[in-house]
Amino acid sequence: MSDIAHETLALAALFQACTQIQRVARTGYVDPHAAAAVIRGLIITNPKTCEDIYAPNQLLVGFRQLSSSFSPQGGDKSAQTIEITKNAFKLIGLELTIEKNATVFAKLGDDIDKARNSVLERYPDYESGRPEVVLSQDCLHDFSELYQSLISPNFPRLMIYGEEEYLSRSENQEMIRSLLLAGIRACVLWRQLGGRRRFLIFRRKAIVQYARNAAGNINS
Repeated sequence: MSDIAHETLALAALFQACTQIQRVARTGYVDPHAAAAVIRGLIITNPKTCEDIYAPNQLLVGFRQLSSSFSPQGGDKSAQTIEITKNAFKLIGLELTIEKNATVFAKLGDDIDKARNSVLERYPDYESGRPEVVLSQDCLHDFSELYQSLISPNFPRLMIYGEEEYLSRSENQEMIRSLLLAGIRACVLWRQLGGRRRFLIFRRKAIVQYARNAAGNINS
């Protein structure tokens, strides 16, 4: 895969996380397969390839949303897409701020390793990505606690808009925090692959084309 393909894969994971954040905030539900595909990536800390973190055939939602959000013309300009796009760029900005804080960034890595060990001890098949395992409430609680204890106190909070009846439920709050952490993980990968906001304007056309082709291959 080319650099554009790898960058697109990471961005698709980010946008897939953001679509599910919006979905749970507004409806109280997620697409379990879409959510599990990106949350699973949190514990894949020693991958041999990018595809070990995010299986391309599980990122249909992300590829479609990325194409809609980045399309220079004829794209989806709905309020829903605008909100998802804003949240994605907020997470890109947040990840950069975290990375610049060496102490917090190092602790985040350590805490992810501890979470990985704890999750795999309870669920040895977690890495297989089955939604019923990945989205186990105790695992979401662990990821949520990590986000709440390390990210929330040290950086500006991201405002998530939705219906109060759903946002007030603890299980939905834990899902949202887990998805936010998954989005940050996707941003880390994107930056490691050379992704930069200032480059997106020049790479947007190629990213959109790759995302469309990837989505088409999943559908075919």
